[in-house]
Amino acid sequence: MKTALLASAALLSYLISGSDLRAQVAVFDSPNFANTLRETVTATKELVQLQQQLMQLQQTYRMLTNPSDVTGMFPVLNAPAMQNSMPAASSIPGQIVGSSSVLSSAGQIFYNLNHVFSATGTDPQATLLNRSSISTANIQGIAAANLASIEQRQSNLNVMQAELQGATDIKQVTAINGRIAIESNAIQGQQAQAQNLAAMASAQAQADQQAALQSIRQGHEQAAAMFTGTLN
Repeated sequence: MKTALLASAALLSYLISGSDLRAQVAVFDSPNFANTLRETVTATKELVQLQQQLMQLQQTYRMLTNPSDVTGMFPVLNAPAMQNSMPAASSIPGQIVGSSSVLSSAGQIFYNLNHVFSATGTDPQATLLNRSSISTANIQGIAAANLASIEQRQSNLNVMQAELQGATDIKQVTAINGRIAIESNAIQGQQAQAQNLAAMASAQAQADQQAALQSIRQGHEQAAAMFTGTLN
């Protein structure tokens, strides 16, 4: 009898302890876990998108705030001879008039091509003849240098337009357009210089004609003075 009571007590104790263990086991809520997982995935995607947007904003900020080296885009156009192919204003009168000591390097090329004879003597006609050949050569040299500069600018303008078509951002487009505007204005300025050079060349030609007539008149007056002197 005692043994049966002990067995019954043990069974009751096991049942009670087993129910306590089952009560301590967590219950897995699969729908709630799935919702939490979806929310986590969505939040991660949004975070990645925000990071990408931040990077784009940073790139845009750097693009807009960093200075554009407009003049450095085409270094060949920054050479002094390209910026202004005309000689210094102080040397133009001597080159245009054709002083014997002022023959430019560019003018020398045309002088060598066209020169046949140098008049000897110091009389007005000899001086005018020699001076006129130097003047013509210098004018041709100035015009040739100006034309070469315009051709170089025009060639680079074509390159700039091609780069403009392949530009990838607003800042690059703005920079290229700015340089195109600079070069276009420079070409207009050089065209104005060419017109001024043509006007000076025309005026110098008229001055040479006047000098030639004056020389002839001078010779007539000197001959008349000598004739009058012989009569006295």
